[in-house]
Amino acid sequence: MNGLLAIFLAVVMGHTAHAQVSMEDQVNGIRELVKDLPNHHFQTCNLVLVTEKANFTTAEQKCTELPKLITTSAEPGTLATINTKEANDYLTTLINIGLPKNEQGKFKYAGNRWVWTGLRKIHNLDTRHIRKINKRIPYNASDWAWYDGSTPEGFESWNRGQPDQRPLPDGKKSNEYKHSGVCHQEECRQNQMRINHEGKWDDAFAFEQHPYACDYKGRYLVSAERKSWDDAKAACEAAGLTLATTRSLDEVEELRRALLYFLGESGFEICANTFGVKDADNGKKKKKKKSKKARKLEAKRRKICGAATMEERWDAEHWAWTGGNDEAKEGKFRWTDGSEVEAFANFPWIASAGKDNKAKGQAAGQNCLTISKWGEFDDSYREHKKPFACECPRG
Repeated sequence: MNGLLAIFLAVVMGHTAHAQVSMEDQVNGIRELVKDLPNHHFQTCNLVLVTEKANFTTAEQKCTELPKLITTSAEPGTLATINTKEANDYLTTLINIGLPKNEQGKFKYAGNRWVWTGLRKIHNLDTRHIRKINKRIPYNASDWAWYDGSTPEGFESWNRGQPDQRPLPDGKKSNEYKHSGVCHQEECRQNQMRINHEGKWDDAFAFEQHPYACDYKGRYLVSAERKSWDDAKAACEAAGLTLATTRSLDEVEELRRALLYFLGESGFEICANTFGVKDADNGKKKKKKKSKKARKLEAKRRKICGAATMEERWDAEHWAWTGGNDEAKEGKFRWTDGSEVEAFANFPWIASAGKDNKAKGQAAGQNCLTISKWGEFDDSYREHKKPFACECPRG
């Protein structure tokens, strides 16, 4: 990605974790889980830190779009709301892990020493209010707001003397603000908040380039590191999480999207309900006439899925461990909490999966549940090494 570094660090805030671990152990456990993700992506349960630098408007847009890429939620995302000391401290911890201070240069206002959040000034922005103030504007906390409508009146962590909302002189360019273009006074007040490694806030110009943090309510945390089922289970629990479960088809789809987003596409996404199905497209049965678009899709499916070798289909790159297993009774799959795997209709097994040890003449032992990037499940040998997905606390 042309040197682009995006780091998504997992946060579990406002929920009780599955296992009782310290904050330090939790953060370190999550860092281990996500260290090998492509492009250094580190996903989250509640908060996302992205170290790709962007101006405020672009960061805002990226946060808005994030949920629909990874979840099934239609609710847009927002830049992070850190309106409590707990939230501020947690984001500060993540910034220090994701953007180690000693690697960001010595200049106090270097781009990677600050992170955009969702606090911005929304009142008293007109030129009549600003008039010809060339220095600082008196601070009124009620002029500033988070996306949930709250203001910093209840909690704030401004750097000493901030926010000063100083303008960039009209028409001036500088080396520090090379991305600003020509700055017009009425557009160039410092009306957006950024946070640093010490958890202190500063107001900044919207055109400045910084990493950014998004509020995010994802369910799954994906690891690219290939582990056995037992080691994957232990890795999730070390971070206070569990191996992933799915309680509905919507959650199956959310997990599939998370795998695609964080691990990359497999190339077989259109092959669901195709692999392992005999006589799927041999024309022996009378078929309804399809539209031109449907015929093209079918031809593409036939070309891609039909040409895939067994080695390609079952490559560990395309699969991830979940928390299901049938160790207690063959063919009766349960999640690690004891609940039934097939508790909802149309559970998406790949063809012939789930009870296929005997049918395939294979030794017993395919007891652990894995999901493909095209959204179908299969049972597999626990010692096989695959990527895996952990589940954020429900609540």
